[in-house]
Amino acid sequence: MSIWFTEELHPYYRKGIRIKNILADEQTQFQHLQIVETEFFGKAMILDGIIQLTERDNIGYHEMIVHVPMLAVGKPKRVLIVGGGDGGSLQQVLRYPSVEEAIVCELDQRVVDLSREHFASFGDPWADPRATLLVRDAFGFLEENPGQFDVIISDTTDPIGMAERLFSDEFYKLMVRALTPNGAAATQCEQPFFDTELIKTIYQSAKALTKNPAYYYANIPTYPWWDWFHVCLEHAVGKTG
Repeated sequence: MSIWFTEELHPYYRKGIRIKNILADEQTQFQHLQIVETEFFGKAMILDGIIQLTERDNIGYHEMIVHVPMLAVGKPKRVLIVGGGDGGSLQQVLRYPSVEEAIVCELDQRVVDLSREHFASFGDPWADPRATLLVRDAFGFLEENPGQFDVIISDTTDPIGMAERLFSDEFYKLMVRALTPNGAAATQCEQPFFDTELIKTIYQSAKALTKNPAYYYANIPTYPWWDWFHVCLEHAVGKTG
């Protein structure tokens, strides 16, 4: 089997990847979930027609979104990951001996199940006793837990459908409110060439809510052959009202 998978995030831009085999293909309660084997990138996860990660280059994404806020805090004890059902961000968080608890708030249980089945080469961070999985919506959980986390990592899908709320001013206020006084957070905020207006909006939210907002980026070929930006909501100043 050899077919081309084409991803179209924008009507004026497409990217393609050659697939050797389809390992899983199902409609979950929330999204169309596929695990495929590609010719060059190894196994890949696709949600609603959009590549989320590949074996070959996922490590760069997860290292960048995790280690910047973790190092900003120094010795974080409690960490929340919003989304992150593939376990890649969790794996990086658990590298820190200071971490006592890492909570993953993932809406779709099947993302976790299929990731554990097909990405065993990543290891199994879920087996670590410090890891806790909550299968629920992150909004309610953040509302219930003000001032509880040293680091929050928003490892979400693209702002499409239900995930649009995770790129809203309301969500960022809840995220900052859930941080400890010297906490830090990071969120992926799409692609600088195609999503400039979204990045500007997120940055304005960060400026209003935090003391030290900043962008940083990494060159991750899968997303989508250009630089990938995050915003770090570092050291909340309490402007969440």
